[in-house]
Amino acid sequence: MRVHTGKTELTCVLLDMCVTYRGEVLGVHYMDTTDNMKNNYLDESDSHAVAGTRILLEMDIKKDEEVLHTSEYVYLATGASSLCHTSNFQWKRNVDVYLVVSVKNLGVWVQHLIHNVEHIYKVTGDERFELVIVDYQSGDLDVAAELRASSLPRWKVISMTGGFSRSGGLQAGIDYVTNPDAIVMTIDMHLTLPPGFVEYTRRHVVQGKMGFAPMFYRLNEGRTEVTRAGFWETLTYGLLGMYKSDWTTTGGFDVQKYTTKWGGEDWDAVDRLRSKGLELFRLGYPGLVHYYHTRAGMWGH
Repeated sequence: MRVHTGKTELTCVLLDMCVTYRGEVLGVHYMDTTDNMKNNYLDESDSHAVAGTRILLEMDIKKDEEVLHTSEYVYLATGASSLCHTSNFQWKRNVDVYLVVSVKNLGVWVQHLIHNVEHIYKVTGDERFELVIVDYQSGDLDVAAELRASSLPRWKVISMTGGFSRSGGLQAGIDYVTNPDAIVMTIDMHLTLPPGFVEYTRRHVVQGKMGFAPMFYRLNEGRTEVTRAGFWETLTYGLLGMYKSDWTTTGGFDVQKYTTKWGGEDWDAVDRLRSKGLELFRLGYPGLVHYYHTRAGMWGH
């Protein structure tokens, strides 16, 4: 396959790998390129057997000592030999991203999350994201004080009363965001988010078209990122990102049905997303890991 970018022509050999999304197959390709390529990049595709394949193509192109990074969705029609630009399906750069989590107690894990997100900021310098912690009267940590002591330029604590509700807390975080053109991504405390997580989210959420539910690697008991052993978790949508306008269109979380019930609220939200005609992209994200934990001391356990 040849990719034409102005006067620079790149010859790419695509090697197939696959990940599974609810019975569909998404091709994932690695690019072996000419010397014009500065780096090899992951090239993801969503295959549709009849129409063709939509590809997120990412490359660093070097020309006369100048490096240009490109990341955009292109389309390869079935039987075609050239790529097409998808003008009605593109991700937006420099979009605000809100990371929303609902918590009660478990202060050590809340500290872990804050330090993790702080690391993202220090590595990337990205000031267009905000950590939103919805706190149900935690008694073991002053969440606001912890955030004030951090280096994060943007954060918000929303105080809630009553019994803990994951769906209610996440919905409160979603409602806090007023900009319809911002992305809201629900997250969890028991994770390590890679430094590129915020930008990765931007690239996989398309307004009015597609949400994103990255899959994480669930570590077995006693395992760490160094001594890892576990499996890719495909049966949860605990991390779910959409534009605020799409959260509004889909109705968000069912806070009545899942008031204090823990589990199932994410599947329900995905069903709402699909019922409105939006796609959902799933991909195992290297470096996104979930730590083993018991439910002892957690909300009602």
